Amino acid sequence: MITVDEFKIKLGDKSISDLDIVQRYLTHEPPFVFEGNEDNYFKLKRTVAQHFELNPQEVIMIGSAKLGFSISPRKLWNPFHDESDIDMVIISATIFDKFWKDLYDFNFNINLTDRTEKEEKQYYRFLEYFFRGWLRPDVFPFSYVGRKEWEGFFKSISYGEFGEQHKISGAVFRDWGFYEAYHTSNIREIRNGGVV
Repeated sequence: MITVDEFKIKLGDKSISDLDIVQRYLTHEPPFVFEGNEDNYFKLKRTVAQHFELNPQEVIMIGSAKLGFSISPRKLWNPFHDESDIDMVIISATIFDKFWKDLYDFNFNINLTDRTEKEEKQYYRFLEYFFRGWLRPDVFPFSYVGRKEWEGFFKSISYGEFGEQHKISGAVFRDWGFYEAYHTSNIREIRNGGVV
């Protein structure tokens, strides 16, 4: 496991590219939350993969559960703690496109003029992620039924065998290119912000 101080040293080393940091520490590194119990990590990946009819290689952990600390700009360097979520991502064009089609059909069949101000903000937040090749079901617009199904599945595997006291949440990247582009952008922002 890498510590915050070790990670900051890597960030400060300009000979290491943003993509190298993403691939080595955010993608390849065993997750902090399952340190010494990688079998449980595989079981979690397999459980998510089987639900979505995918290969476990298409499911990975991100966030503070992965590193032991957050690199999200709003929570930078905060350690993983009792109230932290375990964030899983699916990297699959098949799943992304399925939701894309469902959301298109859903959006097409509702009266867009009936959106509340809150729903309008939620819709534009959803679009921000969507255009980055990332679907976050917690920001799906309106009362889209797929959101409830998604949340129901992740709730069913939370606070138990894999998370004990943690909520497990999920999102979808369309492919590895979008996943890596999103995370390299965050790494670049941390480096350029001089917070290392």
